Amino acid sequence: MEKVIEMKGITKVFPGTIANDNVNFELLSSETHVLLGENGAGKTTLMNILYGLYQQEKGDIYVKGQLVKITNLMRQLN
Repeated sequence: MEKVIEMKGITKVFPGTIANDNVNFELLSSETHVLLGENGAGKTTLMNILYGLYQQEKGDIYVKGQLVKITNLMRQLN
């Protein structure tokens, strides 16, 4: 099966908080995943990085094996 999305070493820091620290995630074609965790675990932050709402400090995102730069959607809207 082909890797559709792959996130490698994703780190996102907010003032005083590390929301995601070196997170790896991959989604293969025809797979379904669920992100589970306590409140404040970084689930929404990780998805917001994938959507382009937040920019990660470190790490790479690949779509179908190609490195992509997901631009900051909020900047584009303003």
